[in-house]
Amino acid sequence: MAFPTLSALSEGYKVYTFVDASGNWSELATDVTLARVVQAGAIPIDTVAVISEVQKTWNRPDAMEFAAIFGDLMPNYGLLIESYQRALSEGQTSDGSKKGGV
Repeated sequence: MAFPTLSALSEGYKVYTFVDASGNWSELATDVTLARVVQAGAIPIDTVAVISEVQKTWNRPDAMEFAAIFGDLMPNYGLLIESYQRALSEGQTSDGSKKGGV
């Protein structure tokens, strides 16, 4: 993560460093590297944050494609989406009651 980030910064680019998309041999090495690139002007971000910024809203035709990506990255979130979809298909309202019922 460090060398490409520092090179791009030296060329004048605004750099977003994906902290979860780079491997390292120890947590200390990751922490030191991250501190170095932030000190140089990079903006740390993770994959989920970037996808969320691209998505912007759930109110879009391809929202379920984003849901699939989030489910792959975060299995528990995938279960939440599955539960929500099941509730919708069974005609439940957001508070758990049946539509048209009491």
